[in-house]
Amino acid sequence: MSRRLSRWDALGLVALLGFGAAWAGLEAGRDAPGPPPAEQLLDPSTDIQLGEEWMGLYFKGDRVGLIHVEKTARDGGYRYAMHTTLRLKALGSDAPLDLRIGADLDDALALERFDFEVDAGPAQLGGAGEVRGTTIEMTLETGGETVERTIELDAPPALRSNLGPLLSRGGLEPGRTARFHTFDPLTQRHQPVDVEVIGPDTIVILDREVQATRIRTTAAGMALDGWINHRGEMLRQEMGLGLVAVRETRQQARFALMPGARAGADLIVATRVAAPDVPRDLKRRSSLALRLGGVDLSTFTLDDRRQRFDRETGTLRITREPVGAGLPLPVSGGQHTADDLASDGLIQSDHPRVRDRARSIVGEAGDTLGAARALMAWIADNIEQEAVGGVPSALDVLESRVGDCNEHSALFAALARSVGVPTRIVVGLVFVDGHFGYHAWNEVLTADGWLSLDATWGQLPVDVGHVALLRGGLAEHGRLLPLMGELTIEAAR
Repeated sequence: MSRRLSRWDALGLVALLGFGAAWAGLEAGRDAPGPPPAEQLLDPSTDIQLGEEWMGLYFKGDRVGLIHVEKTARDGGYRYAMHTTLRLKALGSDAPLDLRIGADLDDALALERFDFEVDAGPAQLGGAGEVRGTTIEMTLETGGETVERTIELDAPPALRSNLGPLLSRGGLEPGRTARFHTFDPLTQRHQPVDVEVIGPDTIVILDREVQATRIRTTAAGMALDGWINHRGEMLRQEMGLGLVAVRETRQQARFALMPGARAGADLIVATRVAAPDVPRDLKRRSSLALRLGGVDLSTFTLDDRRQRFDRETGTLRITREPVGAGLPLPVSGGQHTADDLASDGLIQSDHPRVRDRARSIVGEAGDTLGAARALMAWIADNIEQEAVGGVPSALDVLESRVGDCNEHSALFAALARSVGVPTRIVVGLVFVDGHFGYHAWNEVLTADGWLSLDATWGQLPVDVGHVALLRGGLAEHGRLLPLMGELTIEAAR
């Protein structure tokens, strides 16, 4: 398979939707029938308004999609149904993504149950869940299978989509702050979200100046601004990387989906970091020094076995690690945590199909290094490289045999963990053709420590052009958004 730059995939599309677009979409009144949209926004009523709402999605000024919401009353509460459509490009190819989320809320807007569906061409994922206090009973439909999960939370969950109305019910006085415990159905993770009321502002929506309240939402170190009305309905949401959601009419929002409408800007081109002074061929280099700048990296752990970061100078020194020997299988004890062998909703290492496939691939390999090499070779021979904009589920990749770096790293992690190989997913940057692009790969535990490998590029260990920024699954990827478009990289001595 050809060596290629990974596409943004879950590093942007899904994480961004989970943080921003889902909130922007589930917060508004109807478009038709009823009063004109502008009058609806100015309605002094504090009641939740039922009906439809439309928002246009823009990427660096280009119209790239829409959010359509329908809010209805039900016995004892409300039903929210949201459909988000994105039409972007990745390395010149269309990268469509459709996300549907439904939520049942009680009269106090507390989450009772939810369902969702992600359609990204070859990647399909769906699910539903019911909330019982601080417990969520959840099912996932992926790879032709139904996977059941029980998720224990620290507090009763809220969807980010409800934060505007919940905030407005407590008052919109400037300087007020509130913390919400949110749950993201896509990543199946809960996360505290802090919201600050900045103060009154005036913005232009639907060709009219309207009074709004500016708020700032912070989660996982990422702060995003939005503008809401007195009911907490989102009028404008800045979601990072130049992606913005704006309240529109039905006709305006649907313009992006008209026949002949071109897809928006290319995600790879927009997010990659130019580094023209870095040597082009890094495959045989044993070390590389880079200077990172333009962003705050204090929340990232950049020091590991192969990297050393000087925070005073911003210099990152990368050294190709030796391969050494593997650990006997299955691994118990050592430098890993329970998470490094864990199964979850997207890394289904305990599923019989995953275990059976991994055992047949690994065969007689008796240590972590031999198993890793066998699994890498199987992925290279059996998984077609194709841009996929959905949620990377190992079972789905095993079924579809299609994916890019996120699908490769998720599938490798599930297969490796199922045979007792402690495995981590690494997210960062990789160098190709004078640029660094966002990418995902893996690490496995060996006798000498964690060893890097890239199932997409067939490297063990990875070359020094791989810059590791964080480790973890899809829920961690949103932390990269503040870096995109701001991070600078140049060669250092």
